[in-house]
Amino acid sequence: MKKIGLICEGGGTKAAYTCGVLSCFLDENIEFPYTAGISAGAEVLLAFVAKQKERLRITGVDAACDPAAIGVKPLLKEHGLFGIHHVMKFIEDRAPLDYETFVNSKTELDVGLYNIDNNCVEYFGKEAFEPLEQKLIVAACSLFILNRPVHFQDHLYMDAGLVDMIPIEQSLRKGMEKHVFISTKEENYIRKPAGAYQIHVARLMYPGNKKIRENLRIRHINYAKQWRRIQELEKQGKALVLRPSADYGVTRYTHDEKLLGKWFELGYEDTQKRLPLIKEFMEIK
Repeated sequence: MKKIGLICEGGGTKAAYTCGVLSCFLDENIEFPYTAGISAGAEVLLAFVAKQKERLRITGVDAACDPAAIGVKPLLKEHGLFGIHHVMKFIEDRAPLDYETFVNSKTELDVGLYNIDNNCVEYFGKEAFEPLEQKLIVAACSLFILNRPVHFQDHLYMDAGLVDMIPIEQSLRKGMEKHVFISTKEENYIRKPAGAYQIHVARLMYPGNKKIRENLRIRHINYAKQWRRIQELEKQGKALVLRPSADYGVTRYTHDEKLLGKWFELGYEDTQKRLPLIKEFMEIK
């Protein structure tokens, strides 16, 4: 298998688009030796590596539409606005992860986490994943400000998207020569600077950690840098970007089932239309 990495950014419920793309990949038997995901991008890659198409739909649409996933209920039960434990249970109850297929797959998976103790992004492979509590994925999806950080392997972790929104450098570090990037963002998307209220909340939540506030202040700059890296690789013929061809008004907090269903289908349809380009890029005959 050629050294081609599949990288997936987060985006909250916008990851339903990524699930549609990955579903098409499974139908077309398109495989990768290496994958890397951030936040929701890591969660949906579980199903892809385990080759569970049904789980992709449940993760991207059904779980995202569950009214108990965000708001007062998770605030009371999980002490955060986003109920990641509830979501993981929702998915597992309806499409349990095929752990044997997942762990024995030849496809590597790296999940990015932000280590609050040293303010560094760290990546963990499948060997760090355990099927019961799934703390690796829970930590990866513990959204900044919306969730409490998670104790994992003797450190406090949260969503790596505070720094690494697009895990392109990790794919390069792993020696991948080409990269397929699934973006949840529409054409011409520009990340805005963090609002003053976010900086203030970060100060209240992590009063002794100035680095977190600094990373938050420059987050939009880092995102732009990561996109430029992708664009440089595109010009060299070493990267292929798959992103939504239309703007349905989906945000990271959208939980309308019909809208997310359409967003999922757009991911599938966009990928079908691009199959000749994808196969040419990946040198698939």
